[in-house]
Order: sequence, then structure tokens, then C-alpha cells
Amino acid sequence: MSPDPIGRSTARHSVWDDVCDAYHLVDRTDLGVVEEVVPPGAGGRPHQHARSREFFYVLAGEATMVLGPREVRVTEGSGVEVPAGTRHQVRNDGREELRLLVVSSPRVADSGRRRGSRPLARDRSGPVVGSHLRRTRHGDLKAVVSFEQEPDTQPFLGQGGQDWHERALTDPDMEHWVLVDRLDRVVAFGILAGLSRPDTVEIRRMVVAPEGRGQGLGRLLLRQLLEHALASPEVRRVWLDVSADNTGARSLYRSMGFVEKPTPADVTLLEDGVYLEWSGQAPTLAR
Repeated sequence: MSPDPIGRSTARHSVWDDVCDAYHLVDRTDLGVVEEVVPPGAGGRPHQHARSREFFYVLAGEATMVLGPREVRVTEGSGVEVPAGTRHQVRNDGREELRLLVVSSPRVADSGRRRGSRPLARDRSGPVVGSHLRRTRHGDLKAVVSFEQEPDTQPFLGQGGQDWHERALTDPDMEHWVLVDRLDRVVAFGILAGLSRPDTVEIRRMVVAPEGRGQGLGRLLLRQLLEHALASPEVRRVWLDVSADNTGARSLYRSMGFVEKPTPADVTLLEDGVYLEWSGQAPTLAR
């Protein structure tokens, strides 16, 4: 008896770098076939596989492939083979969504696109176990500070540290929130600011725990922070700024309805910050 057809709706689904989707069409030890969706500005990290060879075929959009010292553009309807042991990276430097078919033999057990830390456990009743947002408590700050001190997080932040967060907890102009799992462990945090103005809210900070990355927690946190920011009918503007080099975060924000705009006169950004404002359109807010 032949196997049933498989597609996005029936394949195992995973998320990497919080914004990129992977649909595992063939998931055997000897062979992996994955359809990947990469938003504009997003991409993997340089990595290599000791045993696996891969073939990247572009279904839609245009991929930028880094193969050792070379960088090539792979257009729709073409592909490139990556031999085992070759350091490589795939990026979407374009303005349109990139869809790829990635074939690996033997199957790549760890894509290398995310840090090799232990992932948070998943729960069969939902996409991730970190599904509850609550106000931050003083006892949460040790975890909060450790998240922002990670080497790949700290360069994108401004002020921080234990004292800064303690002041934020008592500042009437801010709301400090944590995303927790079902054991009440902190897996991410976010801060809303500028609450003294009735019509404007700033999403001041969003950080996900290293072990929680690649599970959609960034998108979940942003959605819930945005819902809290828009709780008052008087709010007309929700904005944030992001480092120009933080391409993964910029892709996440754009996918949630934020658009880059000229910086208003009353806004001060980080040194290399880019101003983004919510457009009022975000399908992911629908419940």
C-alpha cells in the first residue's frame, strides 16, 4: 500500500529563529525533505554538517547562499548543492517571502540555525508551554537579567541590569511583563513604556530565553504585549525601535504588522535604531 500524500497541513511543523517556518515532509534518518518559509530580512546562521549533504531549491523568492568564501544568489526555479563539511548560510535579503525545499542525506538532526541549547519542552495542547503572560515579580529579575546578558542579545539593548529593572517595576510609566511556562518558569519578558501618554505606547523591550528560541515565543510575546498596549481605546500609536543589524527581530515585527517610518520628533532611538510603528493590521492578533 502506497503512503498517503503529505503537505503543510499534515507535516510536522517547527519554527526556527522565531520567524521562519519549517514543514518536515520526509523525516527519516537517511533522508530529510523540508519546505522552509523565510520572511524578508531573516536567515540562518553560518554552520556546517559533518556528514550530511544538502540541496536547497528555491520555490519562490530569491535566496542568498553563502558557501565558504563565496556568496551566490539563487533565484526561483533553481537550486544549489552543499557538500558535507561546507560552511554555509541561507538568507532572504529581498522584499518578498522566500520558500525553499531543503533535501538532506542523511537527515540533518540539528539545522545549526539556532544556538545549540536545550529547547523548552513542547506541550501537545499548544505550540509551546510558555503560554501565559503575567506581571513581573521581583523574584523573576534574576532570570530576566540573565537573558539580556547573553552575548547575542546584549549588543542590541540599551540600559539594563538588576537596578534598572527594579526601577522599571515601580515606574508608573512602565509595565514589566514575563511570559512563563506551566511551571511558572520565566521564558521571556517584555516592557511597555510611555504609559503616561493616553494615546501612545512604546514596546520598550522584548527578550526570549536562549533555550526558548526557535519555538515561536517571540511571536507569542509580541502578540500579547500588543494586545495589552491596545487595551485602552484611546491608544492610537504603538511603536518600538530595533537595531538596524537585528534582522531577525525586524522580520518578526514586520510580520506582526509593524512598518518602518520616519522617526517622530518626540521619539529618541537607540544609536543604530530603526523606528517601527504598528499599522493596525496583524492577522496573528485574531484568536
